[in-house]
Amino acid sequence: MGDPQAPFAKVREVLDRHGALAGDRLADDVTLVSVGDHFDYDHRDPIGAGREGMHLLRWLADHDRRQVRILFGNHDAARVMELAALDDAEFAAARALAVAIDAGTRTPDEFRAAFPALPPHGVVGRDYASFSVAQRELVIELLLAGRFELAVAGRRDGRDVLVTHAGVTMREVALLGVAAEPAAIADALARHFTAAIDRVRPDWERGVHAALSLEPLHLAGGAGEEGGGLLYHRPSNPASGSTFHPTRPRRFDPRTLPPGLAQIAGHSGHAKCVAELGAWVTDAARARAHGGIRTLRLDLPAPAYDLGVHIGSSTALVLIDGELRRVPAADVSLLELGTLSTSST
Repeated sequence: MGDPQAPFAKVREVLDRHGALAGDRLADDVTLVSVGDHFDYDHRDPIGAGREGMHLLRWLADHDRRQVRILFGNHDAARVMELAALDDAEFAAARALAVAIDAGTRTPDEFRAAFPALPPHGVVGRDYASFSVAQRELVIELLLAGRFELAVAGRRDGRDVLVTHAGVTMREVALLGVAAEPAAIADALARHFTAAIDRVRPDWERGVHAALSLEPLHLAGGAGEEGGGLLYHRPSNPASGSTFHPTRPRRFDPRTLPPGLAQIAGHSGHAKCVAELGAWVTDAARARAHGGIRTLRLDLPAPAYDLGVHIGSSTALVLIDGELRRVPAADVSLLELGTLSTSST
């Protein structure tokens, strides 16, 4: 399931349309992987969106881990990274100032002066607008229980595939120091994740909200900068004029995907991909407004971004963020996988 950033009822409708439900729970013969990002689908109704995100994440986690695998997305991570030190009143003040800046009545300089440790005002006012301390507590609870993961390995169309929130490039493979193979990458990410959680576990268990760090793979935003890396980046065509940050990338050139690796990721919605990938977008893909399962193929003379699943036998990144908040539930597809790895954080 691509990024489930939508009202809980809509997520349930999508699952029900695919025959995945039995009453109020998943059917016994269904295993579900959520690719991360369970919060922040509507900055215009932050309280409602926050409540719905909590409901969905708790519902997923109430299933056994053998039936529901929950990947860690940047919106999940922000609760224990960028926003780790804020209480509800502080965040409400920061968000109100960010909204005023967007309305033209305050300035970004005022935000930087008032909240020097936070990322830019747009991140607070829109991207993470539904934050609450209760969400942070739930994310910490699930991290301590080992319910979040950075990756799972599985099979699709006869090939081993790697499933992550935003995809893995050669940057991450080099930092991990492993072979560009799904199981090796998934296991290395699990070790990195476990070590990071263990470093803050004593504080969390004492009720101290220390910030989780996944550096250098993923860098949280702060001090006026946006985050970058593993959970943030999205594919982009350099010819489109995008900026590629050398140490905290928010974009990556698809030609830096590990050669021969088949991947599945969320995070990058269709509309943003069309804007970022420029001439690499096929006519069929450009004709679609939102949603859908799409593939970034590197088995052609130039990268190609097309609708559907095209794993083939070469490098491919299948993108499954269905933009649930923007499209009817009837138009949302789930991607079928074969076996899944059983590795755990």
